[in-house]
Amino acid sequence: MYVPTPPQSDPHPTAGPPWWLVIGPGFAALIGLFLVSVIYRFDGGSALQLDLAMSSQSLLLTGLVAYLVAAAIAFPAGLLLGARFPTPVTVPAIVLMLFGVLLVAFVPNSGLFLVGRVLNGLGAGAVLGVTVALIRRLQAGRGAATGVMAGLGVLALVLAPVLGGLLSDATGFRVVFVVAALFVFLALVVAGVLGIVALVKAKTPARPMPYPPHA
Repeated sequence: MYVPTPPQSDPHPTAGPPWWLVIGPGFAALIGLFLVSVIYRFDGGSALQLDLAMSSQSLLLTGLVAYLVAAAIAFPAGLLLGARFPTPVTVPAIVLMLFGVLLVAFVPNSGLFLVGRVLNGLGAGAVLGVTVALIRRLQAGRGAATGVMAGLGVLALVLAPVLGGLLSDATGFRVVFVVAALFVFLALVVAGVLGIVALVKAKTPARPMPYPPHA
């Protein structure tokens, strides 16, 4: 008598994203954190503030507060959509970051500086949300990934005024943001390539199940 074989189910029905998919948005998020504090320096007024003739209050409002508010607005969108659509959210967000950084690099006045910081903040907030969403869905190594990202994020915030100040003294503040734009572009390439790899893997057809023998 033939006993039908029970249908096989997916052994990982709730499998999270591959860990390497976090690299793209995570890298961009670290650059975004670096750009939060790079406009300041620990030993006095920054070259950016002096060149654009900005007061300390103006730099605080247009350079820091506007950035953080924009990031706070975009973060929930990245957090809610990033788990299901990581690459479609990450790539446009990094493009916004790139436009913002380039605008600051070649900005002629403080008005456009504000626009650049807002664009940069929107992109940084979105990629940070995607990073958090992907880490939360990891099946293994979630704690390690959280610790690494948190540690690198704090390091980026602390080192930005130091590295930015040294480079600004040698070449001017605009070169700092040109170099940052190169890293943002690299993050864009990484996120795009890894997103394509993930899409190809998802569309790879599963191996067909053998038919049970007839009685």
